[in-house]
Amino acid sequence: MKNNVLLVLVILIISGLLISACSGDTTQKANDDHADAEHMDDEHEDSEDHAHVDAPHEYEDLSNPFGDDDHEAIEAGESIYGTNCATCHGPEGQGDGPGAEGLDPKPASLADAHMMEELSDGYLFWRVSEGGAFDPINSAMPAWKDVLSETERWQVITFLRSLSEDEH
Repeated sequence: MKNNVLLVLVILIISGLLISACSGDTTQKANDDHADAEHMDDEHEDSEDHAHVDAPHEYEDLSNPFGDDDHEAIEAGESIYGTNCATCHGPEGQGDGPGAEGLDPKPASLADAHMMEELSDGYLFWRVSEGGAFDPINSAMPAWKDVLSETERWQVITFLRSLSEDEH
């Protein structure tokens, strides 16, 4: 009788181990499949053009008072960018700063010449001013309108335009 109880106990332990091992494999496979799908989505997103919504009416007709080649504005904007933006957008504007880790969506690559050509000054000023913590943007980008002056925001935009020009 003792042998039968011992045998049943051993069978239960082995069954439990097998079930837990199989469940772990299934969970790991599901996690691997999910990671593969995310990786494919990331590759797909990187290859697609960026989709942007229209800037609100009060921003749509704004234009940068510095233009794209004001060297003093570029230098000032670079300093402001380094202090406030590079953590997420990266030192070269590639969206690869150390603060970008784990963000969803990832910060935009501000050095993307095609994207930057499509974005108006008003759109960029809106996004820098208001950030992205609202529908449909839903990003972690903070609003800078209460931190940076209007001049400083335009200087950052002037610098951003120079990043994408460096790619040409």
